Amino acid sequence: DNTLASVQAAIDNNVDVFEMDVRQRPDGTIVMGHDIITTNNDGVEIKSAFDMLKPTGIKINLDIKETKALPELYKLIKECNMEEQVFLTGLDQSQTKIAKKDCPGINYYVNYQPSRFKIFSDDYQQKLLKVLDETGAMGINCNHTYASRTLSDVLHKNGYKLSVWTVDKERNMKRALIIRPDNITTHYPDQLQNIIDNWGE
Repeated sequence: DNTLASVQAAIDNNVDVFEMDVRQRPDGTIVMGHDIITTNNDGVEIKSAFDMLKPTGIKINLDIKETKALPELYKLIKECNMEEQVFLTGLDQSQTKIAKKDCPGINYYVNYQPSRFKIFSDDYQQKLLKVLDETGAMGINCNHTYASRTLSDVLHKNGYKLSVWTVDKERNMKRALIIRPDNITTHYPDQLQNIIDNWGE
């Protein structure tokens, strides 16, 4: 994860979307990194990944690990003309306000844990839609265990999207495909693609 080798692997496997974790070095450089960055040598510069991914058209899921990185990230996105190729995840409800301010015009999902039981209630569905309206998010990003076909249908009916993570086991991949999310995060895209290719058999 979070290496240029993983970027190249994504390109070689013709993935639709590539996810990277976003952090910032003390000197302000935006880098790929899941864990806290403490020195100016930690992490891999996202600019290098952007340079590799831009010509491919692969969408880039920027998983925000610290919102302090957003202003410099936005500058980088603009500098590389990547506005239409990226979207943000990793943001809770309060953090979407920061994203709206520091990354204007960049699409983002809101991290949320929808109830698989309450989702059948009209009141709960309206509450969910209100969260999306107030945050300005393009949809919900959640652990796949919280997702359901009902949630997916409600979101799609109202013009929103569903992103699920991290779907690595075969049974969970099959369940996720039945739910019909717009984005599936997995460490095994080849296995997921194989299931999709053989779905009709």
